[in-house]
Amino acid sequence: GRGIAAREERRRAEQEGIIFTTLASHTHHNRTTRGHSTRGMGPAVSALAFPAPGLDEDFYLEGLLKRPDLVYLTTSRGEKIPAVYINRESQYTILYSHGNAEDLGLILPDIDWLAQETGCNVLAYDYVGYSISRLRERRSPSEAGCIRSIDAAWTYLTTTASVSANNIVIIGRSIGSGPATDLASRHTESAGLVLISPITSGAWAIFGRGASRAFYALDIFRNYEKIGQVTAPIGIVHGTVDVVVPVICGKHL
Repeated sequence: GRGIAAREERRRAEQEGIIFTTLASHTHHNRTTRGHSTRGMGPAVSALAFPAPGLDEDFYLEGLLKRPDLVYLTTSRGEKIPAVYINRESQYTILYSHGNAEDLGLILPDIDWLAQETGCNVLAYDYVGYSISRLRERRSPSEAGCIRSIDAAWTYLTTTASVSANNIVIIGRSIGSGPATDLASRHTESAGLVLISPITSGAWAIFGRGASRAFYALDIFRNYEKIGQVTAPIGIVHGTVDVVVPVICGKHL
C-alpha cells in the first residue's frame, strides 16, 4: 500500500512540475511585456528544480532505512545525507544523481535494476533537503546543497570505498545533471559522464535560452557553461517528447 502511495506522490510531483513549466512560461511572457521580467523568477526556478517529495518517515522506515547497504555521508558543512552503495566487486562504479520529484527512497528499484543490468557497483545518494535530511535535520534543498552532496559522495567513493577516480562513471538525470556535470567538470579524471534528460540550466529549461542570459545572476545549474570542461567521454539520453525538460536542452549540451 505504501509503495503505491509513494508512486502516486512521485506522479503527482512530476505532474506539478509539468503544470508549473506551462504556467512559468506564460508568467514570464506577461512580466516581460510589463517590464518586470526578473520578479519572481528565482523562486520559480527553485520551485521547478527542487520539488522534494513530502513523504513521512514511515515510508523510509519500511524501505530505505532497512537497506543493509545504506550509508550516511557528511557534507563539508556537516550535513548528513543518506546513500546506498551497491558493491558488486566490479571494476566500475556508477555515481548516480537522481531527478526532480523523487528521492533516494523512491528510486531504490531503479538503482537495483541499474546495478543488475550494468554489472557495476552503484552509489546513489540524496541531496541535502531531501528524504531523511528533510525530515531529521529540517534542511532545505538548494543548488549549493546539491553540489555539497555529490562532493560528499565522491569523497566516500575515492576514500572510504577506495574506488579509483578513473573507474567512476558519473550519471545524472534531470536536475541531477546539474551536480553530475559540475562534478565531472572538476574531476576530469572520471571514467565518463552520462546525462539523462539533462537541463542546460534552470532558467533555460523553464523560460528558454534567452532567459539564461537575461537572468544570469538568478540562474542555477548552468550546465551549458561547464559541459565544455568535461574531458571524459560524455553520453546524453533525452526523450524527444519530454514535456518537463525540453529535448533542445539535451541537444544543445
